[in-house]
Amino acid sequence: MGKFFKALLAILIPVALCVGAYYVYNTYFAEGGLPSVNKLIKEKKKGNFKDKDDNKLEEIPYENPLPALREQYGNDEIMGRLQIPNLNIDTPVFRAGDNRFYLNYNGYKQWDEIGVPFFDYRNTSLSTDWQINIYGHNTKQTDLYDKLPLTNLEAYMDGEIFLNYKDVYLSIDEKLLHYEAVATKIVYGAEDNEHMKVIFKDQYDYIQHTQKLLENVYNVDSSAADFSHGERMLVLQICHYDPEGSYLLLICKEKN
Repeated sequence: MGKFFKALLAILIPVALCVGAYYVYNTYFAEGGLPSVNKLIKEKKKGNFKDKDDNKLEEIPYENPLPALREQYGNDEIMGRLQIPNLNIDTPVFRAGDNRFYLNYNGYKQWDEIGVPFFDYRNTSLSTDWQINIYGHNTKQTDLYDKLPLTNLEAYMDGEIFLNYKDVYLSIDEKLLHYEAVATKIVYGAEDNEHMKVIFKDQYDYIQHTQKLLENVYNVDSSAADFSHGERMLVLQICHYDPEGSYLLLICKEKN
């Protein structure tokens, strides 16, 4: 793949996500400002978020949940199950042949502007890829907040939640992957797209990438945000609205 095509792809993927999110917003969402993130966090913390000690999902032996989910949805493109138990995040994750389809289709492959969470289409080897990206919609409208599986990622803007609710789990066919949240970041503009690089020449290229990605982060666990030994990464992305048109990233490191 030529350098020009790679650069063009890095620009087009965020643009496609922006266009999809904008369409969702104009189709579903009434005019008005984003409900205060702090207000949403406080409401969730009153009873909907679980205690941090209830966030462990390690299973021995591992029982793959994906065949049952594929049967339930009638969809073989379910490639993972993302869980953050104490933030009430538990959702199948899909993968199509591009990063556009599941912006506006549901898990049954029916047209639905709300879409579903999906892997970057370039993540074709989930058990070995150095970086896995998962994308999902966010909302400004409180009555739709719970209909989008990844909206509770906004809670990681709160420093207390970020530091205490760090366990993130991804089930794939082969095994259960356990990550810890190490940073949150707000990205804005086509030039701020380091997180869209998911293919690397070698481990050195990957480590250089992680160092760039961890610049100018919002919250960070400095004791854990080090990928110098080649630990694998999971990046969760949702739309963000401060500033308008930005994205919130949760950057996670695989635990051994």
